[in-house]
Amino acid sequence: MMEWNDLRLVLELARAGSLSGAARVLGVNHGTVSRQLARLEARAGRRFFERLPEGVRPTGEGEAVAARAEAMETEAIALDLELAARAEKGGVLRVTVPPLVADAAFAEDIALWQADNSLVELHILGDNRILDLHRREADVAIRVSHAPAESLWGRKITDQRAGLYASKGFTTRYQAALAGAGPLPVVGFTAWEAPVAPSIRARFPNATLAALCDDMMAAVSLVKQGIGLTRMPCFMEGPGLVRVPGSGLSPYMPIWALTHPELRHAPLVAGFLRFIAGRFSGRRGHYMGQE
Repeated sequence: MMEWNDLRLVLELARAGSLSGAARVLGVNHGTVSRQLARLEARAGRRFFERLPEGVRPTGEGEAVAARAEAMETEAIALDLELAARAEKGGVLRVTVPPLVADAAFAEDIALWQADNSLVELHILGDNRILDLHRREADVAIRVSHAPAESLWGRKITDQRAGLYASKGFTTRYQAALAGAGPLPVVGFTAWEAPVAPSIRARFPNATLAALCDDMMAAVSLVKQGIGLTRMPCFMEGPGLVRVPGSGLSPYMPIWALTHPELRHAPLVAGFLRFIAGRFSGRRGHYMGQE
């Protein structure tokens, strides 16, 4: 009889389509997954996957095992959610938050919350990935989004605005370019709709790409060194940065606090949601900036 670890191995391989993809989910390395699969197939006397140059593909037997394993996983998660919803106090609370939002103000929030919830083991998952709350990869998600998943429950905890920022030295050195004379360097961000965001191009038609980053913290570091200006949320304004003269503020994606619908009434989750919503709403000016 196959054990749950065997079933989960087949399930994650079927989902990922590769040894390395399954290894990432299972928290092991590529070689470990390969050895575990070989042992499982030898013990069962059948092949669950075809080995292909681009990865693995389940056989008929592999598809049957994966389907059963997925049904078992669904039941296990449902039980986990039910038990979590019944818990009165203590236990583990997993909160996922984008690294940019987990700033000093958020750290102060957590310190205040823990002072009143010393029995709770708090896990902070600083991740930009959309962790699956339906599979309990997290209990609460702090997310920056225009439209969070409709299958989740929660509320918008603050609006945000963004502005154009540069170093003080940059605004002096490129004073003429800021007035329209000559190229104006911009540090772009891969998440934008274009390397130089249309909103920047509309304000400064002479904008040129100086560097392109896939991480906002890296982009801000380049801006502080005077490599270019960039657009960023107002709450990231700090030492070494100034608002670009003559530029205003524009709407930015709001911040939400979300959970699985079945956890919305769980005392631990509901209490944290109320607390964190009040903290973020109470410092709205931190996220909206000053005109």
